[in-house]
Amino acid sequence: MTRNTLGSILTSLTLLATLTANAAEKTGTPNILLIMADDLGFTDLGSFGSEIETPNLDQLALQGARLTNFHAGASCAPSRAMLLTGTDNHIAGVGAQQGLVAPSQQGSPAYRSELDPNLPTIAELLRAANYQTLAVTKWHVGKQASALPGARGFDRSFALLEGAAQHFGGGPAMEIMGATFVEDDKPTTVPKNSYSTDFMTDKMISYLSEIKTDQPFFALLGVTAPHWPLQAPAETINKYKGKYRAGWEALRDKRLQGAIRQGIIPEGSSAVLTEPGVADWDSLSDEEQTRQAITMAVYAAMIDNLDANIGRLITYMEERGVLENTIIIFLSDNGAEAFQMELFANRSGWIDRNFSSAIEDMGSANSYLSLGPSWTRAVTAPLRDSKINLAEGGVRVPAFITLPGTSQGTVDTSYMTIMDIAPTLLEAAGAPLAPHFRGRSQLQRVQGGVPAYGPTDIIAFELFGRRSVTQGKWKALYQNPPYGPGEWQLYDLTTDPGEQEDLSLKHPELRQSLIEAWDDYAKEVGVILPDRTYR
Repeated sequence: MTRNTLGSILTSLTLLATLTANAAEKTGTPNILLIMADDLGFTDLGSFGSEIETPNLDQLALQGARLTNFHAGASCAPSRAMLLTGTDNHIAGVGAQQGLVAPSQQGSPAYRSELDPNLPTIAELLRAANYQTLAVTKWHVGKQASALPGARGFDRSFALLEGAAQHFGGGPAMEIMGATFVEDDKPTTVPKNSYSTDFMTDKMISYLSEIKTDQPFFALLGVTAPHWPLQAPAETINKYKGKYRAGWEALRDKRLQGAIRQGIIPEGSSAVLTEPGVADWDSLSDEEQTRQAITMAVYAAMIDNLDANIGRLITYMEERGVLENTIIIFLSDNGAEAFQMELFANRSGWIDRNFSSAIEDMGSANSYLSLGPSWTRAVTAPLRDSKINLAEGGVRVPAFITLPGTSQGTVDTSYMTIMDIAPTLLEAAGAPLAPHFRGRSQLQRVQGGVPAYGPTDIIAFELFGRRSVTQGKWKALYQNPPYGPGEWQLYDLTTDPGEQEDLSLKHPELRQSLIEAWDDYAKEVGVILPDRTYR
């Protein structure tokens, strides 16, 4: 830990104590609803170009500001660490995905795989500012008692502690995958035959029914859809059966045009045509095409169901009289997931033994599906790569913010990160920003002000040895094969958001300066490069 980092933590703790001592009710302080999807693709909402029916989320997005240059982490746990603390995931203690810390990283505080206990979370800071704090969410940032939601600032909480679970309660994956649920930090279970997004929405509504309406609240709803295993209610799957028989190339082109029509990407944008693992649709047999089309239908149904549940939640908040003064932020924790657990050597056996492969069971509690690289390519177009990678497809995610009492209907192309959410919400709450924040408040920007990041600002990331550094329109990227050449590449994201034309030879001095900036970042936050390659 650097001296500057330690100083920031100590100052943050002092700030937390001061807020706690001085908290008082503030008239007009906004409520906050923060919704996080799990592994959602860049164009998976209708307001971002999708064919999937998402009218409730679209209405919220079109009332507010759609954030088309918003960057999360490349995987679940690091993103959640940055969301909760407003700082880099290494500083927060989650430098790698939980359970995937390399031998070379063992023992480092940057890779403890749980939130640094000395670093206040957004929930702790808002609670000290007189907010009621609620969470129904996938947690994934620590399983020790001191790291659970209630210990980290939430008054009421329900959480899945691991990164994934069966979506239907009582299904075979619950026990096999080792899903652990806690409510108010105590062990609990989910009802048999319940569906994850339905149940989590019900739980959030029940928590909201308990709040004091004369005191502001912060509610975090972090659903597990559409993370694998792909499962959804049968009636919703049936809405999408037959809609994807034209294949992933056709969907990729349809999504690309939809995103252009929505103003999410500029006219003339083109899709990435080839990537590792992407197949030619016409090379598949008729049965394989049938299975793949149903797989995409299940994925679409999970998103459709998420939207319906957000509609239920918004309706309840409106009826309760708390919606009008509520800031709503929506985002995904990372890009769409191409990895196929069912093909993973250490997992494929138990999937074959415990789940049905019958076509009629696809998407049910008895099946285990994942999206795969070819569909992922379609739902991410025009961006490159997917979750776990630092190319834009892994980290640029659909996001929007809707402010109370406004109808903006804007598309904001300025650079933003998941670290910005905590400072944005603290400013909206009228509370001082914590000194450990690396993110910047975007409140003035979404109200029509200037971008929070200028053309000379440096923003860098690292995960699993993959590295990126962005300055203005320029991005330097390092990824190991097969996702990169194992050396730094340089891209102009303004003209090439798909990162297809490496400009290293044209701008060698710029490339070198960005590499040096990444080296400075790595020293500051405690990066230790892994001594192994992660898928």
